[in-house]
Amino acid sequence: MWVAGTLGVFFTAAVRSIPVHIRQTSMTPDWPYTLDLFTRYGYLLWLLVYFFMSNLRIDQSEKANELKYDVIQSVVSLAALVGLDFVVSGQGIPVGSYSWAITVANAAILIIAGLALKWFPDGNLRKLRVAGLMLAAVSIFIAWTPFSAMHVLLVVGGLELVLLGVLCAYVYRRWPAT
Repeated sequence: MWVAGTLGVFFTAAVRSIPVHIRQTSMTPDWPYTLDLFTRYGYLLWLLVYFFMSNLRIDQSEKANELKYDVIQSVVSLAALVGLDFVVSGQGIPVGSYSWAITVANAAILIIAGLALKWFPDGNLRKLRVAGLMLAAVSIFIAWTPFSAMHVLLVVGGLELVLLGVLCAYVYRRWPAT
């Protein structure tokens, strides 16, 4: 239930936020603001797909730490969603403070992947979890480098695309055969 509830919150956040941000479009965009927003939506997409897959396979697992893991990943992800400013607009990390937003989202991924590695050492998913950990850690490091917002957001956006690719491989390996 934790995972399904969290998935519902992610869908609600996306449905509520997209129309607001579409109305903010202009013919002369502020590129750092736009890249920051796209980066946030990329993390929202990552969490949404991840939780969809977690919910899809929830009944097939009977591992000892499963409930604890579900609660922790749900709480951490909801905290990231609040930090990314999707739950209550203006109450999270404001757009423009991209370093903090990137850190919060990637900290959630670090916790999710790290606990999964520790508690569920499945050989089939191990490399993907390690890749997720490494990409999240590098993204946090890049977020705090002293380069321009455009450069940082472009590099983090590229890392985020790779992270989404790792997630696609995860989905492919976990997709039910039936």
